[in-house]
Amino acid sequence: MSTDDPGDLQPLPSDERPTAPVPPGVHEDGLPTPSDFPTTRVRPGYDTDQVDALIGDVFDAVRAGAQAPVIAEARFRGTGGLRRGYDERSVDEYLDALAEAVGQQATPEPGSEHRHLGDERPGDDAPA
Repeated sequence: MSTDDPGDLQPLPSDERPTAPVPPGVHEDGLPTPSDFPTTRVRPGYDTDQVDALIGDVFDAVRAGAQAPVIAEARFRGTGGLRRGYDERSVDEYLDALAEAVGQQATPEPGSEHRHLGDERPGDDAPA
């Protein structure tokens, strides 16, 4: 694997990610429960650690009544080949429901492949 692989892209550090206040009255028990997302190895997917970290950050913010990551702005490394990733559609649908539960806008086109870092996918032949 070359160092120019889109899978090597890193997400923005947490102190540079857009955040939004959690509205008063939003509690953890009102959030959709994260499920065990289906995984894929051959089809493209989302990096599991990054998805889990985002969901954890949102739940932590709700518990603390603090700033939460802007879910619609989330971007994940793509997976493919033999690397396991979460099924994109399942994650997108869950994150849209989570965004609405914390008073944020859902992504404009649920289910579209809009959450990849740099809009590149593993195996793309885009110039480096």
